[in-house]
Amino acid sequence: MSAAPNGGGYVVRIAQLNELSQKMTYALLVLVACTVVGFPLFWMVISSFKSVGEFYITPPGFLPAQWTLQNYRALFAQTSFGTYFVNSLIVALGATFLSLIVGGLGAYSLSRFRYRSIAIFAKITLLSYMLPEVLIVIPLYVYIVKLGMADTLISLVVSNMAFTLPLTLWYMRAYFNAIPVTLEESAMVDGCTRLQALRRVVLPLALPGLISTGVFAFNHAWNEFLFALVFTSSERNKVLTLGLATWIGQDNIYSWGMLLAAAVMVTLPVLVFYLLVQRQLVVGLAGGSTKGE
Repeated sequence: MSAAPNGGGYVVRIAQLNELSQKMTYALLVLVACTVVGFPLFWMVISSFKSVGEFYITPPGFLPAQWTLQNYRALFAQTSFGTYFVNSLIVALGATFLSLIVGGLGAYSLSRFRYRSIAIFAKITLLSYMLPEVLIVIPLYVYIVKLGMADTLISLVVSNMAFTLPLTLWYMRAYFNAIPVTLEESAMVDGCTRLQALRRVVLPLALPGLISTGVFAFNHAWNEFLFALVFTSSERNKVLTLGLATWIGQDNIYSWGMLLAAAVMVTLPVLVFYLLVQRQLVVGLAGGSTKGE
């Protein structure tokens, strides 16, 4: 009579052990992933506070022997890093703004109005995003030269916007499709125009999608290198990616401390941006992945 309870208890203990082992496995995988991703960033940050001589000590020290801001002071005093930073900020914000405005309005049009072969057009739009930058950089350069925008920040804003626009159209179209048309119709019955209904009803509901798309556009423009390399040449129009790349291989070798300080400054805006919109970003990505056409 006691075998059944003992057997049942054994099964329960086995299930608990399996659950515990799964949790430990997941925790170990998360720890490994965080270590692989986070340790280089952590080392980059703490090394940016080391003095110049500490980079050449054998064996190298992990933590700075003396914490100093000399690398950051030298970065802004001896280089054009401030100019690069401002240029990158202008390009990233401008490309993000234009991508959301043009892509958002285009996606709304594709979602709410019916055109002939609209499905084919939407698929071709997404297909164009799959083309690598190297295939479109020469045609873009030809148009930029003809328009007189060579070696300007405007050329980088437009080119980055053009590259991220297809995904913005596709993603925001799916998000707008998930918003009931009846909400806009009710607003228009109450006296709103279509643009007013879009601004007061649709856009607040689509805000998570706009934020997640904006994060993608900003991140791409902030880290983009090829367009900056081809379209700009003067020192005053260089962005961070191009400016830092030119430091390597030149006769005037910059210290590792300055390079790491620059890397921290490049990473910081994106990190802060992600932290500020983290909740909306998760909601937007989850919504965009589950809402259909």
